[in-house]
Amino acid sequence: MKYLVPAVTFLGALVAQRTIADFMAIYEVKPNFIVIYLIFLSLKFGRVFGCLAGFFIGLVEDAILSTLFGLSAFCKSFIGFFTHNVPIGFMGTSILDTGFLIFMVTLSHNFLYGWIFSFGTEVDGIYLFFRFALPGALYTSSIGLIVWAIYPKLLVVMYEK
Repeated sequence: MKYLVPAVTFLGALVAQRTIADFMAIYEVKPNFIVIYLIFLSLKFGRVFGCLAGFFIGLVEDAILSTLFGLSAFCKSFIGFFTHNVPIGFMGTSILDTGFLIFMVTLSHNFLYGWIFSFGTEVDGIYLFFRFALPGALYTSSIGLIVWAIYPKLLVVMYEK
C-alpha cells in the first residue's frame, strides 16, 4: 500500500503531462508535471527510491513519446537521486526555498535533457539554456509552487542517515 499511492499518483501526473500541459504551452514551453512529482517523491522517500522511481518513470515516458529511448530515464534518475542531496535549508522550510529547489532541479533536468538530445547537431548550449531550459524551469517551478501551496503536506521530507 505504501507504494500503490505513488504509482497511482504517477499515472495522474502522466495524464496531466500528456493532456493539460499541451493546453498550457506558451511558445512551445510546457510545465513538467512529472518532474514536480519526482521532486516530491525523492524528498519524501529518499535518494535511492527517487533514483529508481525516476528511472522507471523515465522509461514509461520514453515508451510513450520519446525519440531517443532511455534519455528521459537517465535524466529523471539523475534528478531523482540528487534532489534528496540538497541542503536541509532548501527542503520546504519556506515558499521561496521550495520554489528555488524546484527551479534548480527542473533547470538541471531541462538543460541535461536538451544538451544530450542535441548531440550531433548545430544547436548551441546557450540557445538551449535560454530558449528551453530557463523558461521551462520558471514555468514548472511556478506550477510546483501552486501545487505546494495547495497541498503543503506533500513535501514531507525523509532524512537518511
